[in-house]
Amino acid sequence: MGSLGDAFLKHGKSRVGGAIPAIQSGAAPSSAAALFLLGLVVGIAATRLQAREIATVMVFLVLAAGTVFLLRKLAGRSDRHLLTPDFAYREFFDNAIEGIFRTTPDGHYLDVNPALARIYGYDSPEEMKAGLTDISSQLYVDSRRRDEFQALMAQHDQVSDFVSEIHRRDGTTIWIKENARAVRDWSGKLICYQGTVEDVTAKFEAERAIKRGLKRAEEANATKNAFLAMMSHELKTPLNAILGFSDMVRREMLGPIGTAAYRGYMNDIYNSGVRLLAIINDVLDVARLEGAAITLNRQLALPQDVAETALDRARHLTGTAQAVTIDIPSDMPSLHVDQNRLSQVLANLLCNALKFTPEGGEIRLSAAFQKDGGVHFEVCDSGIGMSEETIALVLQPFHQADASLARRFEGAGLGLPIAHALTELHGGRLAIRSAEHKGTTVTIELPPSCVWSDENLREYRAAIA
Repeated sequence: MGSLGDAFLKHGKSRVGGAIPAIQSGAAPSSAAALFLLGLVVGIAATRLQAREIATVMVFLVLAAGTVFLLRKLAGRSDRHLLTPDFAYREFFDNAIEGIFRTTPDGHYLDVNPALARIYGYDSPEEMKAGLTDISSQLYVDSRRRDEFQALMAQHDQVSDFVSEIHRRDGTTIWIKENARAVRDWSGKLICYQGTVEDVTAKFEAERAIKRGLKRAEEANATKNAFLAMMSHELKTPLNAILGFSDMVRREMLGPIGTAAYRGYMNDIYNSGVRLLAIINDVLDVARLEGAAITLNRQLALPQDVAETALDRARHLTGTAQAVTIDIPSDMPSLHVDQNRLSQVLANLLCNALKFTPEGGEIRLSAAFQKDGGVHFEVCDSGIGMSEETIALVLQPFHQADASLARRFEGAGLGLPIAHALTELHGGRLAIRSAEHKGTTVTIELPPSCVWSDENLREYRAAIA
């Protein structure tokens, strides 16, 4: 018979040899240890051993068992435990930025993470669970929010973006957003709620500040409009009397004035009243446009009529008889516009042309059909013109090319902004081309919807039927 070593090598070598790498790798410590011991037992069983050999084997077995125990301990400390679901969940739970919770339906915390404890003002999850024992009465500023939370859970088994104001531990309040779901067992019985909490105080306060600002702006705008309406009445009522009586006197409707100078004074009073009334009306129009209080009354309008009405208004406002050429093609289509407002647009442009073009200069009002089916009007003059920088300014209310007190030309700087706004209200576009000392061209482009069509005719007939 061979020795113990021979028996081991003959019957157990293959098994032991396979076990050692497995134990060293930590891949399967239990099976590897069993394989290792099995190899030894097989070797012993296959050999007739002497007593002293048996003692040697026993010592070896004890050493082997100790080795297996140590290897299993080392394997237990390997990185494999980092991949277990429980460890991964706990790592996520403890290190999440957002608050995470589990609560009972009656309002007790089962588990909270450190982030939630910090949000609520506690030093640790344990301290929070011990101090916050009734969510409904202790947490929410409005205790009804818990009832609303539970009602949503009962209906949908979840809540999304549930924003509430809550008490922190130190007595201050913050705004939070909760997203949670109901957890039920296999039979459908409600076990708990679990979800996340985000501190949205900064965002919520910013939104509230914006809303407060908008509300104040709306209130200020309403106050301004009420003031302007009152001023319109208070200013226009006496002004109408001044205009009416001064016109009556200057026309000598009740008899001759006598002194020629008085007739001139009456003309000055009347003309000044006309300009003041125009300014008041412009200021009111700006206020209405800013408050979206102007609506268009679209009707059938002939381009020639719109142009002639605009010129009459411009001459009345400026008091000048300077020549203006009107060039409207006879085949121009009828318009579907607010004739009064479109005439106002063109009158404002003509007022500027009459004001800034010296005697003998050229002023032209023309119209043409566009390829897209729309139309455009153009007011062109050979006046003083303006720079590109000035063009950007004059489209803003109360801005003028020359804002000095010593300026040569009168006006409140509202004509172009009003024309611009009314054009856009029609769905059109106002464009300005100008060069200093050469003149200015202002173009009003109106879309196809401003051209009278068969559909407009049907709507018109239906309206008057």
